[in-house]
Amino acid sequence: LKCVWALLCLFCTIVRPGKGIGGCRFHRRHLYQLLQVFVLYTVYSKVLCPISIGKLYHWIRGQAMIKIYVIIAIVEVFDRLMCSLGQDAYDSLYWNTTRRPHHPRMIISTLVVMVYVALHSLILFIHVATLNVAMNSADQALLTLLISGNFAEIKSTVFKKYNKQNLFKITTSDICERFKLALFLSLVLLLNCFQGGMDQSRIQAYMQVCGVVLAAEILADWIKHMFITKFNFIKSNVYSDYGLILAGDVTGIGHEGLNLDHTHAAVKRVGLAQIPLVCVMARYLREAARYALAYSVDMEEDHWWDFMSKWYLEGQWGIFAGCVLLAFVLLLTSKITLGALNRSIAQRILDNPPISTDQADGGSGSGSGKVRSAKKTKESSECKTVQRRQAV
Repeated sequence: LKCVWALLCLFCTIVRPGKGIGGCRFHRRHLYQLLQVFVLYTVYSKVLCPISIGKLYHWIRGQAMIKIYVIIAIVEVFDRLMCSLGQDAYDSLYWNTTRRPHHPRMIISTLVVMVYVALHSLILFIHVATLNVAMNSADQALLTLLISGNFAEIKSTVFKKYNKQNLFKITTSDICERFKLALFLSLVLLLNCFQGGMDQSRIQAYMQVCGVVLAAEILADWIKHMFITKFNFIKSNVYSDYGLILAGDVTGIGHEGLNLDHTHAAVKRVGLAQIPLVCVMARYLREAARYALAYSVDMEEDHWWDFMSKWYLEGQWGIFAGCVLLAFVLLLTSKITLGALNRSIAQRILDNPPISTDQADGGSGSGSGKVRSAKKTKESSECKTVQRRQAV
């Protein structure tokens, strides 16, 4: 939608140079959105589309078990490194786009972002293919190695010294890992369903395996955070402070005057790689659509997607476009609803900020501390705003 609006503003500016039409005028920030879509399409079409998912799947499946485990470990390490590199690359591109779009470094920043997105997309692409092999293995030995890798992470983290800032980075990294794991499992399930041979019993068995994988991830993270806070004497209410920081990122408090895309604040804080994930998801959705069309032409068995494929193959573009538009409107509505819900929750957290760990240390176990905390809740709204910004 941002890209469409940027193109509309560009058209209005070309029609009426310098003025635009009805306040619709092309600005430098619109160029950043166009560059994002350009990088996304280039990496998707020129890097991921030429790669055969079937050949990659069978190549990984033919490797030894220990070699696949090493590949998974390498992919996870480079994924974290690329997430850190990508946020800086996006910031550099946004700064050059809004401050000096005619400078030669603008081209350099665009090329750096394109190379980063290509490399990170390839890493995530291999990660999804490896997960697909693990989920389809008969003995599920590789799946056992994947689950054991989560608990091996406990050994490498709990015996190190951490402060609140380091723990916050670990927390945001765990948020991204859970989201990516849920997304990858959904892509694998969708691809297997469109490839055929997935009846209701197999789908239920797959969902049970997905539940085991997600439960193992959550359990490993819970044990890891429990012992990190225990060994480093960090109180558990520090996670309320982390929620306050993320609430400030969502609402924009604490980012006044910064040269940063306002929608990028929370993403940068968490470290989520948006564009590489979109490229990988689009490639797997295209593969699923290809299998759906192939089964509709060659197979006589009825599937739940047959009506869409028939409309596409028979040239009933109006009905097909209407279904696609309806799906887009439903997704857009859910996104807007989820965004509004996140903002309301974030605003509620800022309106009723939790007691920080320092305040809890000074006032625990004493009646005077409770009185002081009760008085602090009755402060004026202006003082609360200052405290929130300082906390963020």
